Amino acid sequence: MTAPVVKDMALTRAEFVRLLPGAAGDAPVREVDGVFRVGDVVSIALEALPTRRLGLFTIPAMRVTLRFHGGTDEDARDFVRRFDRAFQKGGG
Repeated sequence: MTAPVVKDMALTRAEFVRLLPGAAGDAPVREVDGVFRVGDVVSIALEALPTRRLGLFTIPAMRVTLRFHGGTDEDARDFVRRFDRAFQKGGG
């Protein structure tokens, strides 16, 4: 079984909900008791962290824990790659 993947991310819950379908691909997404399920293989828990401050800027922070239920290690790695691409922020 694949170990949970924990990420500290700079986003709000609303941003997470908006971007999650991009990570899910064709798998259905549902929320039950604050935990998001992507298909039958991935559950995602969110934990709000203290807002970060950089001078006058405030940055939201969220701990995101991905847990895998079934599937292969390769399936988990593929999901994490898709998840990272869906939540990648670019600058310019």
